[in-house]
Amino acid sequence: MTVSENWVLAERTTAQGLSLVRIRRLGAGFLFHTYRERISVTWTLQDQSDGTPSDAESAWMERFEKRLCERLEAKAHAFVCIVFTEPGFREYVFYSRDVERFLEALNKIPEESAQYPIAVRHETDGVGELYRSYAQRLLGKG
Repeated sequence: MTVSENWVLAERTTAQGLSLVRIRRLGAGFLFHTYRERISVTWTLQDQSDGTPSDAESAWMERFEKRLCERLEAKAHAFVCIVFTEPGFREYVFYSRDVERFLEALNKIPEESAQYPIAVRHETDGVGELYRSYAQRLLGKG
């Protein structure tokens, strides 16, 4: 497990390949009810070896994440709190105040030579259930 000021990274190797979980450290009193909408953006890997992204695709995903987070977090519309990298895909988990604003920001980020290979899923999670379940295991808090 790797720890930085704001994030913790855990990894494990399975028969399918390398699995990574990056989780953001949120304050104990974080008010999930103000960010009730959980939005998952799943990126299907296009250029991979053994289920892990190539260096070029990793760079592409980093640019995508940076562009999206800059738009959303600057105005406090949403924030990314967990990133899963599994064999064949990466999933960004955001908590948002407003699904429409999230989708507007997503649709306005500049694309590159190809469309982003993403799918979006939404659920309401006003208590941060998903985040708390991973925080308990990885950060030792709920």
